[in-house]
Amino acid sequence: MLISTKDYDGGFNDVSLKQGIVSGYLNSFGVKDSDGDIIQQGAYKKSISERGPQGTARIKYLLDHDTKKAVGVFQILKEDSFGLYYEAKIGTHTLGVDYLKMVEEKIVTEHSIGFRTVKNEQLKDGTNLITEINLHEGSGLQFLGANEFTPIVGVKSEADLVLLFEALEKALKNGTYTDETFKDIILPKYTAVEAQIKSLTKPTLVTLPTKEEIAEQFKKSFKI
Repeated sequence: MLISTKDYDGGFNDVSLKQGIVSGYLNSFGVKDSDGDIIQQGAYKKSISERGPQGTARIKYLLDHDTKKAVGVFQILKEDSFGLYYEAKIGTHTLGVDYLKMVEEKIVTEHSIGFRTVKNEQLKDGTNLITEINLHEGSGLQFLGANEFTPIVGVKSEADLVLLFEALEKALKNGTYTDETFKDIILPKYTAVEAQIKSLTKPTLVTLPTKEEIAEQFKKSFKI
């Protein structure tokens, strides 16, 4: 069974660190995306009814489509006139706690879905109209993949890159993430963004710290 993914650049409606709740839209209706697809309102209805919070609760909330990184549980999953709306309770495990921080600090900024197309039709203009979807998961999506060798995606401009760099730099300095998240997510992404910035034709885009400064900050964060 082929599982497809589709990104959506809509941000989060709300995040509550105290209550551990995040909300937003996983996808929108009626908009032709870069794949030439349009998802029709009603496409998720059957899947949500059967596998959503009021069904078997098998639609998962993940980080970056990683099935080993469940960050919470959908409490509300529904269609409205705009798109696929959700509210999720984030777990109290270490990744859940760090996920809330990453959302608040703009490191996780977008959404994506993992799904299988059940019904679709080709329109005369070549557009693929998706009328029924089997939804497997919704993910909070970072700008780039899980390690430093993954190219940056989702960065639409140099301004986006600078914002991401600043968010990661802040996360690096404040030292409130768990050691696992810091080493596996924050630091590798910081290094990847640094490399991307250095590859740009405008080397003065931002002032980058030296390797020695990064190493020193790493020691401070872990109190070495």
